[in-house]
Amino acid sequence: MLRFVTGADRLPELAFAAPDAPCWTGDDAVGLDWAGDEFVLSESGATVVRGRARESSFAAEFEVGSCRILGFGAATGSPDRNGARFRLMTRDTLFYGIPGASYTAFPFFIAWSRARTFGILVATTLPLDVAIDGGTVSVTGVCDREPAPIDVIVFRGTLAEIVSDLSSLVGRTFLPPAWALGFHQSRWSYKSADEVLGIARRFRALNLPADAVHLDIHYMDRYRVFTWNPQRFPDPVAMHRELASLGLRTLAIVDPGVSAVSYPVHDTLRSGDMLLQKADGQPYVGKVWPGATVFPDFTQPRTRETWGQLHRPLVDAGVAGFWNDMNDPVLRAGEAYDPLAEDVQHHGVPHARVRNLYANGMAEGTVSGLRALRPGKRPFVLSRSGFLGIQRHAAVWTGDNHSSWQQLRENLDMVINLGLSGVPITGADVGGFGRGPGKYGAVKPLRPSAELFIRWMELGAFMPFFRVHCTLYAPRQEPWSFGQRALGLARMVLRRRYRFLPLLYRLSLEAHETGLPIVRPLFMHFDIPEGMATDQFLLGDRLMVAPVLEKGATRRKVWLPPGTWTNWLTGQVHTGGEAIDVDAPLGMTPILVREGTALFVAEPGRNADETLRNPIALEVYPPMSGAAGGGLLFLDDGESDSAARFILEATIRGDDPEFRINLQQRVDSFAPQQQDLELRLPPAFGSILLDGSRIALSQGSVAAEGRRLAMACTRIPLAAKDLYCARGISCAVMDLS
Repeated sequence: MLRFVTGADRLPELAFAAPDAPCWTGDDAVGLDWAGDEFVLSESGATVVRGRARESSFAAEFEVGSCRILGFGAATGSPDRNGARFRLMTRDTLFYGIPGASYTAFPFFIAWSRARTFGILVATTLPLDVAIDGGTVSVTGVCDREPAPIDVIVFRGTLAEIVSDLSSLVGRTFLPPAWALGFHQSRWSYKSADEVLGIARRFRALNLPADAVHLDIHYMDRYRVFTWNPQRFPDPVAMHRELASLGLRTLAIVDPGVSAVSYPVHDTLRSGDMLLQKADGQPYVGKVWPGATVFPDFTQPRTRETWGQLHRPLVDAGVAGFWNDMNDPVLRAGEAYDPLAEDVQHHGVPHARVRNLYANGMAEGTVSGLRALRPGKRPFVLSRSGFLGIQRHAAVWTGDNHSSWQQLRENLDMVINLGLSGVPITGADVGGFGRGPGKYGAVKPLRPSAELFIRWMELGAFMPFFRVHCTLYAPRQEPWSFGQRALGLARMVLRRRYRFLPLLYRLSLEAHETGLPIVRPLFMHFDIPEGMATDQFLLGDRLMVAPVLEKGATRRKVWLPPGTWTNWLTGQVHTGGEAIDVDAPLGMTPILVREGTALFVAEPGRNADETLRNPIALEVYPPMSGAAGGGLLFLDDGESDSAARFILEATIRGDDPEFRINLQQRVDSFAPQQQDLELRLPPAFGSILLDGSRIALSQGSVAAEGRRLAMACTRIPLAAKDLYCARGISCAVMDLS
């Protein structure tokens, strides 16, 4: 990372940096040359980046040439930002009805080309207008025209190295509890405890895996945060007790808007001088769900600590996690207004200077409270809004989308670009939240088609955060709401999500340790021809997904990087370096596995906890002769902060026509429930040599998994170490279903 600042004689403090961010040191090899307002940043005589900067009006331009522009969070719903204009300011987009508006603000982008790649972070919390045109990225301060230092951080290296370096600066993502990676069912709102329990019982009666039911604003007493409605939810403890018996948890919505009417939460914040103020020192009063509304000032440490403790009535009742909504913040709900024109101060600091940090402060306070109220347990917080570093505290969803094929595609692009901006645990409202853009987008008289819903379920099943959600003014959008055929397909898709849970859990650990995204563009790991595979993605670096994003499509083209790729659903093997046509009937997303992959999959249970205790299979896709590959299995108790873990590393080495597998327990401080694994190989393999003993393989069908192939199988101890796999010996028949 290289850093320079104009308009200041020292490096400013980064308000969003991680507590353990690396320190800045001088480097004689780095040069910064100015000619007027033009600059050239160089290292060892080679130009790194050039552009213009004017601190007098807070404006900067970066010359990037012909390249793809990535990052900027979820600023636009396209894979490439070229030609775009948008504002980096957290705000309610009114169902993406405000041009250029976004719920999140990330002043970071990556200029990527096959020739070179670099990243730029404009280190300010100010709202910025961004314009990308003709090989130049321009950023301009929106509201603060007084002279201000322009602080720029430049990242170099591969795409993966840049994202990892960014996260080392602003913070790695939290490690989620396993249940957070399961399926979440939501609606604005399930209005009573009886309705919540009815939804939960139906999931179990229909054999649909799920982990959480969300509680929207109607669980509250008159929309007052940190309360329970005594009529609708008379005994939340009993409700959570039954939910726990069904293997389900709740995630409760908490907005920052606090009723201005006297009640304990309001009085605590008001008496403690913890509210946003007007210039005259009186509390700023807006209008959100409770009516007249005041707002905590999360720039104050005492506010964050107090806010966390205020979660006690919900935690004590059994709520497992929290969903921070309207935290952009929305000051006047349902109105098209300029939040920067409001008379709002953060204890003497203008709102414009810290608005973009509001959601981060709220999430930080929530997490601190959960750690205190539920010690030893990993918190889970979901946030609509966020700035650089939000991933330290919360997952992010893409806000109030709408039910359209366009939004289905755009949500994939948003998740990819959020990942490239340092936020790996993200997702979108499956099926679409509202009807369309604009303030009346919440009125959705028709549910989406069964086809759109199932295709969205297919995509959501591979997103880090997976939730169905819809508005109060819309028909039901549960998996059983679209007819019997769609229900069967939804069940298959849900079970597939849980089958891949070991991969998602391991990638969450990798994101926590390295900052790398879970969902990645293909060009992060492969040389991709220009314009190819923009609607495909990788889970990690070895599993490729090609979702169907067009209405009526039952086949699609899939571009394969060089090497050998196996269709996970059919077993068909393809040679890469070209595009192929693949069948993709409704419910069957093309999934392709790279050669040299050791893929751990689980038998789906009713939730994530059960799934990760269920039998696990190790599917091996042999590497080319002389090549190597592998995979990891990560298991723990699913929710504690304890360092007790079990990590099994599988290393594969090819020696055509045979190959070898080495299993090594890298970490064994946690004792998993499983004692063995189901080893699955391509059907051409007839036997293995396991720690010196030869074992014949049996041919098994995986039709019960919604797949059309056979695999050669046997069980091996979890403690096995060395396996030699040979082709050609005939297999007995065994049904794995």
